[in-house]
Amino acid sequence: MANIVEKNNEFDKGGFKSLPVSEKFKKVFGKFRLNLILIFIVIILIDIVALFNLRNIYAIYYEQNSQQGEIRITIQALAKYYLWAMSATEDADRQEQIDGAAEKIQEMNDGLDELSKVYNGDLSTARQHLKDIDSADDTLIQMMNSGASHEEIYTYYVGTVNEAIKVVVKDFKAIGLEAKAQAKKAYGMALGSVIFMTIISLVVVIYAILYSNKARAALTKSILGPIEAISTAADDMSKGKLEIEIETDSEDELGKLAQDIKGSTNAIAEIVKDIDVTLKRMSGGDFSSGSKNEDLYIGDYEAIRKALSDISDNLSSTLLEVKNSSSQVSQGAANMSQGSSDLAEGTTDQAAAVEELTASVNSVTEQTKQLAEVAEKSRSMANEVRDNAEVSARKMHLVTDAMTRITEASAEIEQVTNTIEEIASQTSLLALNASIEAARAGETGKGFAVVADQIGKLADQSSEAAQNTHQLIADTMEEIKNGNSVVAETTEALDAMQHSVEEITDMIVKTGDLAEEQAQSMDEIDKGIEMISNVVQNNSATAEESSAVSQELSEQSASLNSLISQFTINE
Repeated sequence: MANIVEKNNEFDKGGFKSLPVSEKFKKVFGKFRLNLILIFIVIILIDIVALFNLRNIYAIYYEQNSQQGEIRITIQALAKYYLWAMSATEDADRQEQIDGAAEKIQEMNDGLDELSKVYNGDLSTARQHLKDIDSADDTLIQMMNSGASHEEIYTYYVGTVNEAIKVVVKDFKAIGLEAKAQAKKAYGMALGSVIFMTIISLVVVIYAILYSNKARAALTKSILGPIEAISTAADDMSKGKLEIEIETDSEDELGKLAQDIKGSTNAIAEIVKDIDVTLKRMSGGDFSSGSKNEDLYIGDYEAIRKALSDISDNLSSTLLEVKNSSSQVSQGAANMSQGSSDLAEGTTDQAAAVEELTASVNSVTEQTKQLAEVAEKSRSMANEVRDNAEVSARKMHLVTDAMTRITEASAEIEQVTNTIEEIASQTSLLALNASIEAARAGETGKGFAVVADQIGKLADQSSEAAQNTHQLIADTMEEIKNGNSVVAETTEALDAMQHSVEEITDMIVKTGDLAEEQAQSMDEIDKGIEMISNVVQNNSATAEESSAVSQELSEQSASLNSLISQFTINE
């Protein structure tokens, strides 16, 4: 029994925990099958020993009793033949009885030969006494055939033949007693063998029961330990807790699964945390960089890292271009203001020199040319500003596209989560199969049914954890929506600036047209001083309007610069 306990303790060693699940089942059920084989062998041995002893009792001891009993019956028949021969009055009748006696003597010899085949004792004395009967028989027959008197024959029969018969009867009686003793001894040996083999069988059965209980407990513990740890972790995940701890010392597939789930969950938690920090930083106006922890985004998560980086780069580049364009607009407005001032001064001079119009034609013509050049330059600058505004609008569309890619990357994360749900479904199917197998195993499979139930619960909790991951992705999409709001505000500012630029361009075009009209007026100066006076007034009004437009443009440029200064960008 000490050896049995020592063997059962092998399930408490660390080596059993480190075995794969399939090897654990092989080890447990392999030895369990071996125990069943041993029990079957012991039962067969018991049956063989019992059959062998029954055969010996029948084939040896039963045959011994049968043979010696038949010999004793033959001896009694021999005595009868002698008596019938002595009492016969006819020679033929006497001879018939003598022949019968001779047959019985031969039967006794034959019976003794058969008895020697199954009897292990000494038959030499009995064989000698049979020879004495045979010798006495010859003498008795001679006396009968020689005409001896009835009294002499009877006296010889009683004194010699009958005594020899009694001796032989005594011999076979002793043989019968000895055969009985041997049969009793054989029965005792057979009974002892059966009892001994039965004890061995009970020991093997007890060992098998102890081994089965110990193996079932060890196997259940080695499987339920990691499953309970995983179940606890899955429950935490279903409650939105991603920073989890899975404590298990199992090194099999379930232990590895527990560590993999822990690693995956921690990786997702770090990525979600980094996305949250990055988007909050961007929503605060800091577009200087994407993620600060780019090494977290591996595999399929690389798309998220790239999308965050693209958002930062595109917004930073766009805002920088908007800033530069705003500076150019401000410079153009200053130039336009200077041109308007020059134009105002020119018109004043023209008003003062209307009476000297003829003498001042050349001066007015020169001023008109300058005004046309300024208008042309302003038109070019306005077109450039408009082009920059269009480029900025396209950049904002790129930002929108980057936001779209983030959404697509989130969809890819959702696909990974769907894969986790599929694994949970397959795990549930595996639990169902394990339950079926446990049901087939009967009483022994109760522990495995518990394991299957725990695996099914684990699959349900894993599915719930996947749903929680869906919620986390939805929260991430909400942060992306906030980023889109910032982009929308920037787009509105760019649209307003583009509208202002278009107004300035229209004003500049008008200024150019007026300059051309002024040149034509100078060419038609002969048509009348009144027309020149009107042109001068128009130029004065246009100068005032241009001055007002340039002032408005400067104010919008300052407002745009103030808005852009709220963002942190790469210069």
